[in-house]
Amino acid sequence: MSLALTFVIPPTRNVRTRVFTDPEQYDTEINAARGFSKSSTTRRRPSMTKVMEDFSDLNEASQLINHVTESEVIEAQNFWAQSIVDISNSFLTGGDYVSLAGQRAGELYGYDHSNVLFKPTKAAEQQFRPTANDAMSYFVGHDAVISGFKEDQGFAINAKKGFSRVIFNNHQIDCHGDVAHAMGTYEFTCATTGEISEVEYTFGYKRNMDGKVRICLHHSSIPYASGNKTSHVERKETSQVKRKIIFDPVQFDEKENELRHVSSYSRSLLIFLCNLLHHSKCVLNNHRTE
Repeated sequence: MSLALTFVIPPTRNVRTRVFTDPEQYDTEINAARGFSKSSTTRRRPSMTKVMEDFSDLNEASQLINHVTESEVIEAQNFWAQSIVDISNSFLTGGDYVSLAGQRAGELYGYDHSNVLFKPTKAAEQQFRPTANDAMSYFVGHDAVISGFKEDQGFAINAKKGFSRVIFNNHQIDCHGDVAHAMGTYEFTCATTGEISEVEYTFGYKRNMDGKVRICLHHSSIPYASGNKTSHVERKETSQVKRKIIFDPVQFDEKENELRHVSSYSRSLLIFLCNLLHHSKCVLNNHRTE
């Protein structure tokens, strides 16, 4: 006797779901922003015009975020100046100035992020330095890096004399988008002799992909001097350049400043006496004429 098993498959049912709207839980503004309405639960497709407007707003916001500001340029200049002094101090005190210079160069210059147009001040044979190693040779000297250029004596260590102070005097800063330019002069104080040298510069700053502002252009040159005049320019009192006086306790010499104060007072007194004598002569001559 054989058994036959019969399986009955129930028919499929189409279950209709009903969407209930609770007026107390319904938020018109939020649901409208999401593309829902009371009469329909389907999301509305945004128009192409709306999409383009949103994209334009996003692009403008991105450009504003990437803009290089004047304050960022000044901050980068201050860090560059401080780095030169720090590298010099490290060299003069027997520290690892090469490693420090490499670290600061990576923070200051955008060699690993973009092209860098670098024309150093004291470079004749290799006038342009397109790579990070070329720049390192210039800053720390040819004998401190591999494949350095023999003309490089180490600008950041001032040919082993060091710098004690660097001051930027901006002629103008021009910011446009993710790039900014600065032009002016900077003054370098020798740590050994105290001599101050003035150099002209043009810097370009760019915001890199990591969000940091780095140097993408650096051109320096010694001021032009006609004839046999020295290339070190001494700034006169009549100069219209605005200068910011920075008090550095480490560089402050009380005796030297007192001598400068006394000499300044003596010069003023001498001018006053000369003017008084000249006035007296004029009065005497007028009296004789009468």
